[in-house]
Amino acid sequence: MKSVYVTSVSTYSGKTALSLGLGLRMQAAGLKVNYLKPVSTQPHEVGGRVIDEDADFVRRTLGLETPPWELSPVVITSELLGGVMAGTTERDFLGEIEEAYQQAGEDHDVLIMEGGASMREGYAVGVNTINVIERLNVPALSVVSFHGEECMSGMCVLDDALAAQRRLGDHLIGVVINAVPREDLNYVRERAVPFLEKQGIKVYGVLPYDPYLRALSVGEVIDQLKAKVLTGAHLRERLIEHMSVGAMSVEAAMPRFRRLLNKAVITGGDRTDIQAAALETSTTCLLLTGNLQPTATIVKRAEEMNVAVLLVPESTLETVEQLESLFGRTSLGQPEKLGRFQAMLAEHLHYTELTRDLGL
Repeated sequence: MKSVYVTSVSTYSGKTALSLGLGLRMQAAGLKVNYLKPVSTQPHEVGGRVIDEDADFVRRTLGLETPPWELSPVVITSELLGGVMAGTTERDFLGEIEEAYQQAGEDHDVLIMEGGASMREGYAVGVNTINVIERLNVPALSVVSFHGEECMSGMCVLDDALAAQRRLGDHLIGVVINAVPREDLNYVRERAVPFLEKQGIKVYGVLPYDPYLRALSVGEVIDQLKAKVLTGAHLRERLIEHMSVGAMSVEAAMPRFRRLLNKAVITGGDRTDIQAAALETSTTCLLLTGNLQPTATIVKRAEEMNVAVLLVPESTLETVEQLESLFGRTSLGQPEKLGRFQAMLAEHLHYTELTRDLGL
């Protein structure tokens, strides 16, 4: 059995998407694949058991028979952390992970393991990424996400890759650079990649940024915000690629509304002018805040335009903050998004070289 540990220095870099994409590609090549997320800091309770929601999504998509609660042997909850801090919890976490690793690898050709949100997680309970990788003695593949304007000339790409090399040492087999804006692709391919390879870091792929893959579905917004659906109950699978806040005048809002396609417009339920303006442009969803009901005219027009109208009790600022946290996460729950990501991997990932280096 061969294995690979997919990790990253930063959060929301695309680890789950890459793990899933690799799993599907390997299954298509006839390999028997299993999946494990050794440490989870995102507990989700189902049927009285605590699981990792992302891990369960990967399990279902890959068609694995492993029960969801076995995919993450160590799920760090607030209660668990409190017990560790108080000295009342005595568990051999690394031993539990090693046992789960051995069981998950039985009768499989390859085991794909996904790290936590970032390499800094897990230190408090002794199961950080470095400890786990060294205990299992497995190769690591680091996902490096392009941070755009946050770093001058894409410097974060270099820093994150070099940080991964410093932390993981010989366990690092290489990196995949993810979410690179089209205008920065030449810089990354022609300058960043050669520089990293001179530092001894193999780059297995440079994946372009695709806003469609970062989109949220209307259903995800409804579920996460516990929104009341006024129109568009049948539009749960429609995708929201952008969001815009309608807190200004119509004259100031219209240029932005025209520029952003397939957007959600967040505004007060009493801003009929903004709502009407949004419905005249490419809008997927009206998200009305403050529990203020729209007028009958707006509801009727939204139904005619096939636009979902959702009502939430929070203020506009609170709603925007919640949505921003959702947009940071990549979900491939829609078949169209998953197929699009698979096509991207087929074009830009050096799959043959990666599997050869993994010994597959």
